[in-house]
Amino acid sequence: MDLDGAVAVVTGGASGIGRATALELARRGARAVALADTNETRLGEAATELEAAGATALPIRCDVSRDDDVDALRDAVLDTFGRVDVVMNNAGVVLLGPPDLLSMAEWDWILQINLYGVIRGVRAFVPQLRRQGRGWLVNTASVAGLYAHAWDVIPYVTAKFGVAGLTEALALYLRPLGIGVSLLCPGRVDTNMADTARVGGTSDIGEWLRPMPLEDPVDPEVPGRLVCDAIEQDRFLILTHPDAVRARIAERGNDPDEFVRHQIERLPPPPNLP
Repeated sequence: MDLDGAVAVVTGGASGIGRATALELARRGARAVALADTNETRLGEAATELEAAGATALPIRCDVSRDDDVDALRDAVLDTFGRVDVVMNNAGVVLLGPPDLLSMAEWDWILQINLYGVIRGVRAFVPQLRRQGRGWLVNTASVAGLYAHAWDVIPYVTAKFGVAGLTEALALYLRPLGIGVSLLCPGRVDTNMADTARVGGTSDIGEWLRPMPLEDPVDPEVPGRLVCDAIEQDRFLILTHPDAVRARIAERGNDPDEFVRHQIERLPPPPNLP
């Protein structure tokens, strides 16, 4: 797909991967980008950057855990630009903690944003893409959606596995209709996700904060470029750490039982919990 003149929507677009992707879309010729986020200060800053990069910015406060907000985002984009070419469901949060001790409210918080937020984006925008018979859908999951990389982020893993499965199935549905589908599975990226991260089920935060066991983190500009490359080159899976992740995927596919055993050996043991 040629990005020149495209109209794009990016949720979680005020910072991190979303902001970097929006700017890269503008550099590659996108005419307009709707930035959806809950942080209005960052929205304004990102919109200013986007305008400086040559694209029209449409900053919209949007909480992807709310049906009405996502529907309003769609309506604003179509009312303003008359079409949409690229939809990136990217907003996300992190919840750490032992899954058996989390409250249902804590489970609901992460699933409503990380999984149902993507589903809401699909419901809002895919009908328009189908009517057009063209466009591109990008959903942000994580390497945590490809294999369970740790025991202390099970709520996050659960949500991201859902996004990965949803997106793979959407490719089967939408690509024959002329709509591209890509799945972004970043590893460690230098973003501000820690600002909204929560720890549930335990008061000892220090026991649960540990880095993702992958290589050094990359700047958000890296996945931003990779997303645009995937759209232009018709690729489904987007990885920021391809060598390490593909090796783990191959190991998991070759012998799932042995893979799980190796993962347990690689990780520090969980703490004793009451």
